[in-house]
Amino acid sequence: MVQLRQWFAPPIFDDEERTRQAYLINLLIQAGLIMVGAIFLFLPLLTNSLNETRFLVALIVLLCCLFGAKLSLNSGWVYAAGNFISIILWLVLALTVMTGPEGLSGTPFISLIALTPLVGGFVSGTRASVVITVLNWVLGAVLVWLETIGRLVSYSPYEPLAQFLALMLMFSSLPLMVYLWRRSFDEAIEQVRAVHQAREETAAYRLQNEVLEEAVRARTSELEDSLTREQHLAGKLSQALALETELGELQSRIITVVTHEFRTPLSIINSSSELLQQYYERLTQERRDAAHARIHEAVFYLNDLLKDVTLVEQAQRERIRPSYQTFSFGQLSQRLSERILRDVNQPNRLAFHFSPALQTPVETDLDLLQQVGTNLVSNALKYSPEETKVEVRLWHDESQLVLEVQDEGIGIPPQEQPRVFELFFRASNVDERRGLGLGLFIVQAISGMLQGDVKVISQGVDQGTTFQVFLPLAPMAEPVAA
Repeated sequence: MVQLRQWFAPPIFDDEERTRQAYLINLLIQAGLIMVGAIFLFLPLLTNSLNETRFLVALIVLLCCLFGAKLSLNSGWVYAAGNFISIILWLVLALTVMTGPEGLSGTPFISLIALTPLVGGFVSGTRASVVITVLNWVLGAVLVWLETIGRLVSYSPYEPLAQFLALMLMFSSLPLMVYLWRRSFDEAIEQVRAVHQAREETAAYRLQNEVLEEAVRARTSELEDSLTREQHLAGKLSQALALETELGELQSRIITVVTHEFRTPLSIINSSSELLQQYYERLTQERRDAAHARIHEAVFYLNDLLKDVTLVEQAQRERIRPSYQTFSFGQLSQRLSERILRDVNQPNRLAFHFSPALQTPVETDLDLLQQVGTNLVSNALKYSPEETKVEVRLWHDESQLVLEVQDEGIGIPPQEQPRVFELFFRASNVDERRGLGLGLFIVQAISGMLQGDVKVISQGVDQGTTFQVFLPLAPMAEPVAA
């Protein structure tokens, strides 16, 4: 049933006109099949023994014609199917009229002149309706001639010619009806098409508006993002300018402080060298050694001072980048202790404590860690009595390496401990000891670069000080800058 329903459905083509014509022809075929089926049912009531066979043959031919037209239509021969229906219908009815004795008054002739112009005009247009009407006039004239010469028996009380003229004039209006119907139908189709086109244009305009709105929203979002980026860049520029101003002020301050700080060791070097140059032969060996020691100490101090100033400038400009390497804990501790002993001026006062046998892997920058350790040890030696020891301890737990430097020196006042890592800050109890307040700032800056932290512990003045640096055993990967 589904396949049969699909077979009887009108075909659809890319061409709108062909689809519309196919729909009309398919509608006519369906109506014709229903009519032929109804006539078959009521054929015994509509015929007699004289014309039953003739009408039955006509119905069978019409039925075959309808199915043939449907096959042509489904094959895509739309106009051929319409012409086929018009021609076969006219021929079947014409032959039925010509082979029967009814003449002008018979049902086949009435059907011929009434149905065929309508059907032909319905499926093929007004021209076909006019042609069929003309053919009906010719066939009617032939029937009138046959009745006049006595070849057909007339069942009408009217004269054949009068009856012919009456019928022809009455049914000749059918082409006009077909013309008006097709014109109205075409206008209705045009209106439907116009409405459909208007809807499509409206939908297209709506879609275009939606696209434009989306484009406007996207553009607005882009502009907002651009404005945000501009604001972000402006903020960065402002920060850069502020940093540049701060660096300029820092450089000026460093120059001022360093210039002042250089005077004392340069004076020591100058006076000691002049003493050695002028009175070398008169000086005892002990005084010579003391002069050499003062020169060595002053040079050592100047070297450390220049190194610290360079590190501060690099830290402020973020030019220091760790270069990580992997060491075993014992190897790292041994190499670090050797470097610190080489860098400080009183290595005999240091005591290192670590486990050289530990093989735990540690990933760090040895050069930066050396700078941290050297600065802490130098401070401890500077601010503690010469007869005391500075304890340096290294250990680790599951996640971090700890470097601890402990002295028994002057300590740090509790209220000043939060500020000890500030640039140029020096505690109030340092007396006349030389320094610029750079060492601990460098320690904290480098610890941060190594993803670590530094902690100060002091019970107060003359209670000694302990610094602890905490660094990860394996630093996290730094995010890639966008």
